[in-house]
Amino acid sequence: MNRRKAGAPPNFLTRTSLETLLTNSESPSFVVFRKTSESTRYEQPEQDLTGLIIRDGQKRQKPISPIAPASPTYPAAKRVKNETVFNDFHSHIKLNETRLKAVAGANVDIYEMYAGLCKSVVPIPVPHSLLQPPDNDTSTESVTNNTVCSIEDRKRALLQVFSRRFKLNISDETLHLGAALLDKCLDLMAVDKEKLEELAAVTLIVASKIEDVACLTIGNVIEFELVKNRSIAMIASLERFVLASLAFNVTIPTPFNFATYLLLHLHASQTTIYSTYYFLELSLLYVHNRCFSSDVVAYSATCLAVCMEANTGTSEARVLRDTELKLRIFADKDYHTKREQSREIMRTLSDLFLVASDEKHAIFREYSSSRRDYVAMRRLAPDLLETLRVNSPSLIS
Repeated sequence: MNRRKAGAPPNFLTRTSLETLLTNSESPSFVVFRKTSESTRYEQPEQDLTGLIIRDGQKRQKPISPIAPASPTYPAAKRVKNETVFNDFHSHIKLNETRLKAVAGANVDIYEMYAGLCKSVVPIPVPHSLLQPPDNDTSTESVTNNTVCSIEDRKRALLQVFSRRFKLNISDETLHLGAALLDKCLDLMAVDKEKLEELAAVTLIVASKIEDVACLTIGNVIEFELVKNRSIAMIASLERFVLASLAFNVTIPTPFNFATYLLLHLHASQTTIYSTYYFLELSLLYVHNRCFSSDVVAYSATCLAVCMEANTGTSEARVLRDTELKLRIFADKDYHTKREQSREIMRTLSDLFLVASDEKHAIFREYSSSRRDYVAMRRLAPDLLETLRVNSPSLIS
């Protein structure tokens, strides 16, 4: 068969191929071979006039930053075998227990921390300006001394602060530190009666900035009438004056800090903790307790609280002796000296406990409520009071 040959278009090549065709012919020779021609498009490469090489977009890779690490920082996930699941489980339990103790602080030695706190303790001074005897003459100095605040004025200012503790939303640590800073200021300067409440409010603000997360502001103090007829600028100026007078030494370990370690060592119940806090706040009202160190005051309040919470039918004197033996590890070498001082403080605290029910001040009302488990309504056993009245016999060798 003659096939017309057409000229191939430009840029096309002619390729000759063999193709097997199957026919439906009944002839034995049903396989016929024939030649066919196919045209394949062929394009000549364009000349590179610009000198640029165009790369395939699919094969392009993003540039690697020199800052980014070459390999991921986290380890690759490991395949856990079935036979090692239980062994890994027990090892993880021990590891988690160690981590929990580290977070909770259970692996910290409280005795070393207590000893370090005793070494760094700064004694809270006794306000000597309050202990000066009044003059009998009618001179100018005597008139000036009549305007200076007294021990009763200090007690009244502290009770005013304690009566607003829940409105101000402050912690117990702030109350004790504020009282310590107030006594430190009264030891350095003579304060008028009219200015004492303002000074107590300013020291409370400074203590709150150290102890509390959501600290007090001058606006809060003015809002709840701890300071009256004073502007924010005047209170801020007084705060700067107080900080400069104290040389910014405003971190003082208080009896509350020492009592925390003692209660933790005794595994005290919540009622015993409230009783200890009650005795510590009563101790703030008696300025002469500043003559003793803070750790001895905390020791006395803790022992007295444990005796008051003793079970009925047990001897409070024996409970006192057992508690002193348990806490002897904190007394170090001068145990006998601190024990004699603690007995004197216990007698003072027991008197303050009995008088508080008659005065019914803000501290008594607070600890007579259900928030504090009615600890102020409890009573001290007569044999315990008699033991404290005794002239300190040597019960412990």
